[in-house]
Amino acid sequence: MRFLILSDIHSNIDALDAVLARTPPESYDKLLVLGDLVGYCGTPNEVVDKIFELKPDVLIRGNHDKVASGVESSEKFNRIAGEAARWTQEELTPANRERLAALPAGPVSVDRDVEVCHGTPFDEDTYVFDGDDATKALEAAHRPVCFFGHTHVPVAYALTGNDLTVTHLTPGGDDTKIVNILKKARYLINPGSVGQPRDTDARASYATYDSKKQQVQIKRVPYRIDLAQQRITEAGLPDSLAFRLGLGR
Repeated sequence: MRFLILSDIHSNIDALDAVLARTPPESYDKLLVLGDLVGYCGTPNEVVDKIFELKPDVLIRGNHDKVASGVESSEKFNRIAGEAARWTQEELTPANRERLAALPAGPVSVDRDVEVCHGTPFDEDTYVFDGDDATKALEAAHRPVCFFGHTHVPVAYALTGNDLTVTHLTPGGDDTKIVNILKKARYLINPGSVGQPRDTDARASYATYDSKKQQVQIKRVPYRIDLAQQRITEAGLPDSLAFRLGLGR
């Protein structure tokens, strides 16, 4: 089975289109989307429409999806994130607000080996920033391989017995990082963010998983950042959101 894993698109249609151009439908068997379709960037309806057109096999919500659809308030967000979420809520069509509001929370089991969540398997809004966070998440996981998002940083944690290893991508380095899945280990893998990377590499980030080859590939693809920045400023969103795209922060 070949999986395409996308997370944290954040209303960035230019980044999403670049990823999809690299991954035509015939290149994968199942599409998994880990939440936060919207927030931060200037094309929320375009992103929501595109994702639903693709008919993902699994599609879960993120915290920005909850706030932009009115499921939760923006009181937990910082000022800029809250401003973007409120703008997004006004910009979304009624149909797309309903689509986002109806998205299920993670975790969701995909098959006997794979599950997905937005933050962690025990709480969809909790961040995994380090080994301790990853260990807690792995202890709560129900499948050997768990894909998660939320942090916008591509990383792979592998737990073998009590030994935790971490695989990071080198920002600005090769466009593909391979993680081999071993039978005796459990994995917590973040594909990174399609629409707002935060590891100082501005390229869109996503992952593929070939269960036959037992191999995950975390991939980077360049896109027209200038167009995404222009859409942000034309929408009247904070300039800092456009600036950070160029920094990958």
